[in-house]
Amino acid sequence: MMRAHPPAENAPHASFDPRVWQLWGKADPSRAREGSSDWHPLLCHVLDVIACAERLLLHVRPDRLDALTAALALPREAALPWVLFFVALHDLGKATPPFQFKVSARVQALLALGLDFPDRDEPHGSLSTVLTTKALTEHGLPPRLARWVARSVGAHHGEFASLGKLGELEQEKGVLLPGYAGNEPLWALLRSHLVEALAGVCGISPSTSRPSLPQGAANRHAFAADLAGLTTVADWLGSNADVFAYVEPPASPADYLALARERAVRAVDAAGWRLPPRPPRRTFRELFDKDPWPLHEAVEELLPALLGPSLVVVEAPMGEGKTEAALTIFDALAARSASGLYFALPTQATSNQIFGRVERFLRATFPGETHGLHLVHGDAGLSERYDALKARAFAMRSVDGAARGEGGPVADAWFARSKRALLAPLAVGTVDQALLGVLGVRHGFLRLHGLAGKVVVVDEVHAYDTYTSELLDRLLSWLGALGATVVLLSATLPAARRDALVRAFGAAPCPPAAYPRITIATAGASSSSTSFPARRAPVPVSLVWQPAPTLPERLAQALSGGGCAVWIVNTVRRAQQTYLALRALRDRGLLPADLDLGLLHARFPFDARAARERSAEASFGPGEEKRPRAAILVGTQVLEQSLDLDFDLMITELAPVDLVLQRAGRLHRHTRERPRPPAVQRPTLWLVRPEDDERPEGPAFGASALIYAPSVLLRSWLALRDRTEVVLPTDIEPLIESVYGGAAPAAPAELAARLAQLDRASKAQERTEKNKALMIELAAPDADDPFRDLAQMFEDEDPRIHRSLRAKTRLGEPSVEVVPVLDRGGRVILAGDPYVAIDLDTKNPPPHRTIVAAARQAVGIADGRVVAALLDERVPPSFEASGHLRFHRVLRLDGAGRTTMAGVSLALDPELGLVVGSLDLPDNEAP
Repeated sequence: MMRAHPPAENAPHASFDPRVWQLWGKADPSRAREGSSDWHPLLCHVLDVIACAERLLLHVRPDRLDALTAALALPREAALPWVLFFVALHDLGKATPPFQFKVSARVQALLALGLDFPDRDEPHGSLSTVLTTKALTEHGLPPRLARWVARSVGAHHGEFASLGKLGELEQEKGVLLPGYAGNEPLWALLRSHLVEALAGVCGISPSTSRPSLPQGAANRHAFAADLAGLTTVADWLGSNADVFAYVEPPASPADYLALARERAVRAVDAAGWRLPPRPPRRTFRELFDKDPWPLHEAVEELLPALLGPSLVVVEAPMGEGKTEAALTIFDALAARSASGLYFALPTQATSNQIFGRVERFLRATFPGETHGLHLVHGDAGLSERYDALKARAFAMRSVDGAARGEGGPVADAWFARSKRALLAPLAVGTVDQALLGVLGVRHGFLRLHGLAGKVVVVDEVHAYDTYTSELLDRLLSWLGALGATVVLLSATLPAARRDALVRAFGAAPCPPAAYPRITIATAGASSSSTSFPARRAPVPVSLVWQPAPTLPERLAQALSGGGCAVWIVNTVRRAQQTYLALRALRDRGLLPADLDLGLLHARFPFDARAARERSAEASFGPGEEKRPRAAILVGTQVLEQSLDLDFDLMITELAPVDLVLQRAGRLHRHTRERPRPPAVQRPTLWLVRPEDDERPEGPAFGASALIYAPSVLLRSWLALRDRTEVVLPTDIEPLIESVYGGAAPAAPAELAARLAQLDRASKAQERTEKNKALMIELAAPDADDPFRDLAQMFEDEDPRIHRSLRAKTRLGEPSVEVVPVLDRGGRVILAGDPYVAIDLDTKNPPPHRTIVAAARQAVGIADGRVVAALLDERVPPSFEASGHLRFHRVLRLDGAGRTTMAGVSLALDPELGLVVGSLDLPDNEAP
C-alpha cells in the first residue's frame, strides 16, 4: 500500500495546529529544579528572536533597517515585515528529527504525536537553509533571493552553508531528504503550520508586496552579511533565558508575541544596546575648545562633500592633528546618520593610547550622555581604563544606578566578548579585529555587520606588509558595500599604495595634490585630492652618519651639558646590548651621574612594559615637570608609533625610510618652555653607519635584514647616504617615492646589480604574501559567491595550529605567550609577583584575580627553537580552563630567574626584560 503524499510544506491553513507547540527550541534540565519549565517551545523561541530583531531595527539600529530596505527595493513599512519573517525562519531546521532527538525527555512526547526519528544527524543551520529556501519561494520570493536569504539566516551559528553541502541534503531545491525531514507526513504539516504562524505574526499575507533580489552582486552580498549579522545578534539576545524564561505552550502566537516584545525591551537594554551618538552639527572649536590647525580647517571645508559612504585619505606629517581630524569627521557624520565609530590601530599599545583619547573626547563633547565604548584587542581585559568603564556600566545598572549616573562612557559586559565587541557603537582596537571580518572564521560576517554604516578610522595605514595590506584592501571593498565611511591616516604613504586603497574602495584614483593632502573617494566614482598647508614652517633636521663603535662616547659628549636622547634599534637583543653598554659608561663616570637611563621594548612582561611606557610619557611627553636634565631612552620599534614623546637628540639604526621619518617625528616634537641645552638646540638625527657600507655592492645590514626587506633597506640607504639634512615635511614625499616609487636610483654597476636582484626577490616575496592572503580571505563583495568557504574551524589565537590553517591577520614567525613562574617550597608563584601563588594542576580555572595577575606577567617569545619546545609542552589544566590563559605556557625559572629550553638560555631580568640567548653574541648571530 502506497503512503499518501505529505502536505506541501507551507500551504495555507485555516487554523493553527496546537501540536506545533510541542516542538522544543531551547532546553535546560536545571530550569526544572528552579521551578520553571525545562524546555521552551520552538515557536516561542522564534517569537523571542523576532521581538529582539524588531527592537534592534526600530530603536537601536534603524540604519540597518534602512540598508536592508534599500536592498529589497521596498518602502520601509513594507520591508520590515519581510526582514522579521526572514529572521523568524532562522531556526526552521529545528523542526526536524535530527534536532528534536537531542533532548531525550521530549522524544517520547513527540513519538506519541506520531513523529518518527530516522537515524541522521546534521546541524540545524544547514537544515534551516534548505527548508527556508522552499518556504520563501512558496511565499512569492524569487528563487535566487529565497536561497540567499535562507543561507544568510541559516548562518547564525557562524558559517554559510555551501552549495555543495546543500546538495547533499536536498532531494530537490528546498526539499530535504526524508532522512533529515522525517518520513511521517506530520513533520511537514507541523513545519507548514509553524511557517504560516510566523508569516501571520510578521504581517506577511498574499497581498503583501514582494521584495526583489538586490541589484548587483556587491549589494546582494552586503545584504547577506548584514542579514546574517542581524539574525545572529537577535538570536543571541533572544536566547537569554534569564529574560526569556521558558514557558508552557501559550494560548496563541499573537498572545506570546506581546509578551516577547515586553521581554525584548529588557533584553536589548540589559545587554547595553544604545542608539549611537547623534550630536548637533558642531565646529572644530566647539569640539576641542581650541583654534583649528590647517588640516582641521581643510577637513571642515570638505565635510559637505561626504554625502554617502566615502573614503577619506589624510596624508600629513607627524604632529599635524590627524587624530582630531578623524574625530571631527566622525562627529559630523554622526550628526547625520553614521551608526558609530571604530578606531583601528596597528598595535595594542597605540590602541590603548587612542582609547584614552576617545574616552576623554566623549566625556568632553557628549556631557551627560551615556555611550558604550569598548577596547578591542587580545589584552583588552588587562586595561585598567577599560576595567573602570566596565565597572561603571555595572554600577549604573545596580540599584537604579542609572538615575544617579552623570553620563559618560561605559563598557557593558555583553559586548566585551571578542565576537561582539565590534557591534558596540563606539570602539577602539587593533586593525586585526576588523580584518577578521574578511577571513574565513566563524561569524566573520558578524564583524562586517558591526562595522556597517560606521566611521572606520585606520591609523598608520602605511605600517602594513603586503599580506596585511591585501587583507585591508579587501576590508575596504566590503566596508564600502556596507555603507561605511573609512578614514585612513598616514604621514608616509607611498603613491602606489594610496591608489591601491582608492581602487579597493571601488573608486578611480586621481592625480594627487601637493603633500600634505586629503583625498576623498566614493565607490563607483572618481576621487579628488586637496592640498593644505602644514601647521609648522619646514624644519631642517641634521643627518649625521655615525660609526657604531664610537657612538656611546660621542653620545656622552653630546649630553655633557644635559639633554634627552633616544636610541632606537631594530631588535630587542640590540636594545639590551646597547643599554648594557651605556650603563657601563655611566658606571665608569663617562656619562653624567644624574643621567636617567631607560630601556623599552616588547619583551618585558605586560605590567613592566606598561609601567615603562607611563614613565617614558611622563619624562619625555609635552610637560616640563618631570622632564629629566639628562636622559637616554633605548628602545625598539615600540617608540615609532605608540607614545607621544619629544627628544632633543635621536640615534637610530637604518630602517625603511618611512620608519626613519616616523622616528624623526619624535625630535623636537613639542615647543618647550625651558630652552633645550646648547648642544641639542637644533634637531639632529644620528644614523648608525652600517659596518660594511664600503662594500662595492653596499651593506648587508646584519640582523635588520631579517626584520625589513633588504631591497627597501638598500634603497633607503641610497636615499639617505649623501644627505646632511632632511627638511620636514618638505622632503617626506620625495624620499618616500625614491624608495617605494619603483624607479632605479643612480648607482655604480655592482650596487645597481645587487639592488636589481634584491628588487626581484622582494617582488617574488610580495607575490607570495599576496597569494597567502588571497587563499584565506573572503572573496570581494562583487564575486559570484564570496561566502562559499566561510567555515574556518580553527581558533585564531591558538599557536599550536599550523600556520597554513590559522586565520592570521599578520605574517611572521609564530610566538607564544609565557607566564614566568618560580617553585617555592612546593608552591608555584609568579616570578614577577611572588605574593601570587597559582595551582597549575587543578582542572578549574584560577580565581579571576590570579588570572589577571598571571596575564599581566606574561611575555611573548618568538624564537623558533624555544617556541617549538614550548608548544610540545602541555598547557597546564588550570590554564586550559581559563579563557584568557588557555593558549599560554608556563616558563619555569630557577631562583636566579634563569632556565634553558631547546639549548637556548632564557633569563628574566628586571632591568633588561626577557633575555633570549647570550648577549655576548653578535646581533646577527642571535638565535
